[in-house]
Amino acid sequence: MRGPKTLSARLTLFFAGAVLGTILLHGGLVATVLISVEWLERRAAPPGAPEDSLFDELGPVLGALAFTAPFTVLGAAALGRALARQALAPMREASTRTRAARASAFDLSLPVRGSGDEWDELASTLNALLSDARSAYERTRRFTSDAAHELRTPLTIIMGETEVVLRRERAAEEYRRSLEVIQAESRGLSELVEALLTLARADAGQLVTAGEAVDLYLLAQKATQRAERLLAVQARTVQVELSGTSALVRGDPVLLARVLDNLLSNALRHCQGRVRIEVRTAEEGAQVSVVDNGPGVEPSFAPRLFQRFARADTMRGQEGTGLGLALSRTLIEAHGGALTYSCSPAGESVFTVCLPVLPE
Repeated sequence: MRGPKTLSARLTLFFAGAVLGTILLHGGLVATVLISVEWLERRAAPPGAPEDSLFDELGPVLGALAFTAPFTVLGAAALGRALARQALAPMREASTRTRAARASAFDLSLPVRGSGDEWDELASTLNALLSDARSAYERTRRFTSDAAHELRTPLTIIMGETEVVLRRERAAEEYRRSLEVIQAESRGLSELVEALLTLARADAGQLVTAGEAVDLYLLAQKATQRAERLLAVQARTVQVELSGTSALVRGDPVLLARVLDNLLSNALRHCQGRVRIEVRTAEEGAQVSVVDNGPGVEPSFAPRLFQRFARADTMRGQEGTGLGLALSRTLIEAHGGALTYSCSPAGESVFTVCLPVLPE
C-alpha cells in the first residue's frame, strides 16, 4: 500500500494518528484506574457485603470513548491539515518563486517571514548562498565578456594584416613589416592568455600549493636588472634605484618575481625619469614598495585600479592589457598578503606589497 504523496497529507495523517493513539492510551489508563479502584474497594469491604462487577463503571466510560473517538480523529485530521498548510506556506511560495526565476539572472530569493523559526533560518542561509552565486556569476560573465573583447582586438589585427599582405605579391620589406606587426600582436595575445590562465587558477584556489623561503630583496634585485636591460634595449633613460635589506617570506619565487616585474613595468611605463624600489621589514610584515614620479592615478579611477581589465582614461595611459595590477594583487593575496596603492606627499605613486614574514 502506497502512502500519501504530499508532505501536507503525510503531516495530516501523522497528526490524526497521534490523536487516535492518545485516545487509545487514555482509554487504557482510565480502564486500568477504574478496575484498580473497584478491586481495592472489594478488598476493603466487610465479608458478606454485596459486590458490584468490576466492569459496571468501566462500560459507560469505554462506550463514551468509543463513540467520540471517530469525531475526535476527524476533527484532528481537519485541524492537522490546516496547520500543515499554514506551516508549509513559505515552502509553497519558495517553490512558486523558483519556478518563476530565470536561471540566467539568478533573480531568486526565498521568503523570510521574520518569525525566527527553522524555515527563516534555512531561507536566510539559502538567500546568502544565492547572493554569493549571483555575485560569482556576474563576475564570471563580466570577466568572460572583457576577455573576449581583449582577445578579439589582436586577433582582428593579425587577420587583417595577413589578408592585406596576401592580396598580392609584395616587397621583402613589406613582408617584414607585416610579420613584425603579427609578432607583436601574437606576443601580446600570448601574455594575455597566460594572465587569464593564471587568474583562472587563482580563482580555483590552485595557484600556490607549496612555498619555499624567498628573499624579497634578491627578487627585487633581479627584477631591477631585468628592467635595466629592457630600458637599454628601448634606449630609454630612467633612473632605477633599489634600497633596503633582506626580507624573507614563504612563497612561490616565480609568482612573486612576476608581481615585481608587473609593478616595475607599470612604474617604468608611467614614470617621469625615476623609479625607486624599497625593501624592508616592518611591523606589518615584509614590504616591497615600488615608487614612480609619474602623474599618479586619478582619484576617480583609484577604486577600480586593481579591477580586471580596468584602465584609466587619461593620466596613466592606455597601454597594457589591464590585467597586470589585478593579477599582481591576486598573486599576493594567494600568498596571504596585500597589494595597495597610495600617493606620497610628494605626489609619487606608491605600490606596496606586504607579505607575512617567514619566522626565523
